[in-house]
Amino acid sequence: MAQSEAHHLQKIYRRLTRDRKQLTTQLADLAETARTMKRALGSEGHLDLGTFSDQLDTFASIEANNRQIDTLNARHDTAVTRLAHANLLLPQAYFAKLQLDFGDGDAEDLYLGKVGYTDEHSHDLVYDWRAPVADAYYANRTGATSYQANDRAIPVTVVGRQQFVIDHDHLVKTVDTHAAIGDPLLLEVLAGNRSGGLQEITTTIQQEQNAIIRESTHPVVIVDGVAGSGKTSVLLQRVAYQLYRHRESWTPADILILTPSTAFSRYIRGVLPALGEAEPLSTPYLKLVQSWGRRFGLTITTTADNHLPQLATLLQQPYDQTPAGLLPVAYDQSSSHASLLKRMQRAWRWLTATDQVPADVSAWLDWTTFAHDLGLPQLTAYDRLYLLLQFTAYQQTMTAALFIDEAQDYDAASWLFLTTLYHNAEITIVGDHRQRLTGTATDIASYFEPAKTVTLHLTTSYRATGAITRFFAQYAGSWQPKIKAVQAEGTRPKRVAPGELLDFLTTNTLPASQSLGVLTPTTAAASALARQLPNAQFLTATATRTVRPGINVMALAVAKGLEFDTAVVTDWDSAFYNAPDLGDHRRYVAASRGTKDLIIS
Repeated sequence: MAQSEAHHLQKIYRRLTRDRKQLTTQLADLAETARTMKRALGSEGHLDLGTFSDQLDTFASIEANNRQIDTLNARHDTAVTRLAHANLLLPQAYFAKLQLDFGDGDAEDLYLGKVGYTDEHSHDLVYDWRAPVADAYYANRTGATSYQANDRAIPVTVVGRQQFVIDHDHLVKTVDTHAAIGDPLLLEVLAGNRSGGLQEITTTIQQEQNAIIRESTHPVVIVDGVAGSGKTSVLLQRVAYQLYRHRESWTPADILILTPSTAFSRYIRGVLPALGEAEPLSTPYLKLVQSWGRRFGLTITTTADNHLPQLATLLQQPYDQTPAGLLPVAYDQSSSHASLLKRMQRAWRWLTATDQVPADVSAWLDWTTFAHDLGLPQLTAYDRLYLLLQFTAYQQTMTAALFIDEAQDYDAASWLFLTTLYHNAEITIVGDHRQRLTGTATDIASYFEPAKTVTLHLTTSYRATGAITRFFAQYAGSWQPKIKAVQAEGTRPKRVAPGELLDFLTTNTLPASQSLGVLTPTTAAASALARQLPNAQFLTATATRTVRPGINVMALAVAKGLEFDTAVVTDWDSAFYNAPDLGDHRRYVAASRGTKDLIIS
């Protein structure tokens, strides 16, 4: 069997190598053809419109040239995509084989890879991991089962599954996975060093993760997962899956990912290109609000001290007096018994119809007087942006799907703003209610229509050793017994006296490829400690750098979503970690950042 698989791999590898050479030559030939065509069109590019017959001949010639150009462009785009896929698959042509019997008693071998690949006759050599049939592999079922394709169930029998470790044309390892997706390979991947950025998990997607990635019956998907359960990886795999599922209508430009920090955006960069997809836009929430503020002529420096929850309530109540700065005739277009929101939307439609929309919408109303009349001390720029979005019934069409990570840190105002702006988009929300570091808990599902929303859970922690997982689970409240570890026991967390911490960090030697994260309660403490550590990297929420091998120093809030081979938590016995409401949350987050070792000081 191993010899047969090795022969198959070499056959596919030779084809990919040959295709890469041919496609490179083809693209060069197409470029030369395009240059020749451009010169020819330039020399013949005069318009003869003398007689009606001349006009017909001229327009026919233009149409023929356009068809040639369209054909050339199509051939070029196809070759570019195919070459990109060949290059992507050459280091690892595929990672698994699925043997399926479609009812004729003859099992077919389907090889799964990061992208799909066909031969010149459109026969599948490698199936994309996102293809419907691949669900039979990830769903962790053997024997008679089915998968969904084209809105119908396809009955099949899973005869066998195998996983492969491949290095170009060399078959390193084969693992039979009769009962579950290969734990040996999963553990091998988990044992890798944590530095340089997040790795995609395509080869080791587990059943509970697969269900989230492929969920397609609800436009709003909320995921509550324990620390280390692969939430961010699942979110990114879901981005790739959605791009595949909507490949006829969506591009990466239609995707927006909200991240907790700029450093985190950098940390996840590269995952989707490794799956053959272009990098979508990712940004922290404040930068998103600021960009939308600029569209409405508003400068927003902070989202603090806002009144969005109060405004959301006031908008649904009747409001008799004309808002300060608005023409009374515009406000009188609606019934005095209607809500403030309906009356202002009607007023905006009337102003639009009569061509009286203000040139500067940010100065449309007398905001100071309007705030006073609403019983509020002021309306911040953030408040005004929210009201303008509501009053104008603004419809954004740029983002088809919104993905939100670390969702537990978003407050009520954030959800009000996001649901107002992105109510037509599909939304995937990922978080861990135990990782909220500030503020009060928010019932995220309450901001969405129940019929359109599904909440799913991830309770298996893959990130850390068994000892570290058990240590941070004690701070998870009622979820402690639900958290399961996958990795081996490993070494128990260690204590280092605060007075000995600096000496420990300066004398501790790590393998060159491993990362050590030092987590402090505040940014000021992190900055001060980083200055005392030679070659340490200081990370902030706005830093463009990300985790690298060696020592990385940051405040706990910046470490959200990141992971390190070794985590060192300072000031463990301080008031910060003993706060009545959030102390356990902070300890849970801090202790779950390390994958191999955890040091408490």
